[in-house]
Amino acid sequence: MNIDLRGKVIVVTGAGRGLGRALALGLAAQGAHVAVLARRQEQAAQTVQEISRLPGAAAALAVVADVSDESAVARAVATIDRTWGRIDALINNAAWMPPRQYVLETDVETLTRAYSSNVVGSFVTTKHAAPVMIRGGGGRIIYVSSALGVQPNPGLAAYGGTKAALNILSSVVHQELSGQGIRTVALAPGLTDTPGMRESVGEEYIERIASSYPGGRLGSPEDILPLTAFLCSDAADHLSGTLIAVRPPATG
Repeated sequence: MNIDLRGKVIVVTGAGRGLGRALALGLAAQGAHVAVLARRQEQAAQTVQEISRLPGAAAALAVVADVSDESAVARAVATIDRTWGRIDALINNAAWMPPRQYVLETDVETLTRAYSSNVVGSFVTTKHAAPVMIRGGGGRIIYVSSALGVQPNPGLAAYGGTKAALNILSSVVHQELSGQGIRTVALAPGLTDTPGMRESVGEEYIERIASSYPGGRLGSPEDILPLTAFLCSDAADHLSGTLIAVRPPATG
């Protein structure tokens, strides 16, 4: 199946590095106009610069916002709307993965930061982007969840809890807005090899989990791209309100 994203306007949050950057590059390579939303100007600009080097890639726009700041998100969405006049898909990818800590070791500041970045960020971005989508006839919202939001794992209660919340958010947005053309999916990869993940969980944990995955390796951002592209396309119109696991869940 050829996935045609030409002319689609896709917003990717957390696109300054890691999985978000890989998705932004991959979707742009398939013809989408990509709004690269990141917290740091230099990271957003670098992603846009890399997109500009892709043969045949469509336009890209660097947009700077901390997704946990609703006013910043509102301004970012307004900028995207002024630039392209529509939003066809939103990928809620921005997240912070705290270091592995057991519940009795986790302070409220860590918990608050995780929920602000991962849950509040996706909530307010949905809140401001969805009306633009509805005005244009509908759109697709992808919540980048995690296997850790489905299967509990010691030391990852804070992170896993935020991803479980995204699964519920995706389902509720489907229930509330599917009649207005909004389609939602929670996408739950297993442990994915990104700089942020490596900073958070440590090499010993990575080696143990990788051994339980097909081929004995972690997932890569490129493993997630084909499914993400499909979910952003018109071919996925009949799919909404569900959770899709991309790799086996971590087993401890």
